[in-house]
Amino acid sequence: MMEKVLCVCVGNISRSPMMQAVLQQHLGAAFLVESAGVRQELAGRPANDRSVACMNERGVDLSGHISRWIGDLDLDQYRWIVCVGHDEADKVRSALGADSARVMVANEHQGGIPDPYELGMAGYRDCLALLDQVMPHIAQHISGARTATVPPTCSK
Repeated sequence: MMEKVLCVCVGNISRSPMMQAVLQQHLGAAFLVESAGVRQELAGRPANDRSVACMNERGVDLSGHISRWIGDLDLDQYRWIVCVGHDEADKVRSALGADSARVMVANEHQGGIPDPYELGMAGYRDCLALLDQVMPHIAQHISGARTATVPPTCSK
């Protein structure tokens, strides 16, 4: 059975779609990586133009991405939920209740993945470079603990 992973940011228009693409490349076909955001009012929007342009430079097309809200999803279907920061992780844990051990923060010990929204294309390229550094570690934890009952705490 294919395991599902969810990447979460604020609005699902910048960081989490980029994280989804990078993590999917590292995890391969045995996993299905999806993304969503914690702010309901941002659901239904396309990916940010800078996210699309940044990923196009990599040969990844985000032009068809439509943002989703975590409240519209059955979070129990995801074996792992990777968040860009502690605030997003807290909101996901609150929605999950007791089953929150599978929630992790990418780049946790450095405060997560900074929001590039106000930083222009350079900020998006920096965000992608950080995702390139962090996602191999996240993928290793996810695939290495695939048969474990409780996911390990994961940082960089």
